[in-house]
Amino acid sequence: MKYLLTIILSFLIILVPTASHAGSFACQGKISTLAINPIGGTLQVDAGHGVHYLCKIHIEHNGIHPDICKAWYSMFLTAKVAGKEVKQNYDNTAGTEQNCAELGTWTVPNPMPYFIEILD
Repeated sequence: MKYLLTIILSFLIILVPTASHAGSFACQGKISTLAINPIGGTLQVDAGHGVHYLCKIHIEHNGIHPDICKAWYSMFLTAKVAGKEVKQNYDNTAGTEQNCAELGTWTVPNPMPYFIEILD
């Protein structure tokens, strides 16, 4: 568990400087869907803006290491059980104004979130 916390903190330290990136947007809401596909191990999450296939818990996928994927699952599960909202931050890679609805549903979001937090 200590190893996982070290990885999570390292990941967050790396991402904090990018959190203030001017070309970013955020989506927040309560978790309505939280699942892991039993065949591929894909983490599927809907926090009010569509079901997104984020990562796989056993292999690197979408640029997300399995340990980070497991940490995200833990965060989403914690938020769901506690009835808290989560906030997912995204870089605006399109170069035009993007919003949460444009991420789609039942898909891999483009862009992927770079920072996820549980809100009070």
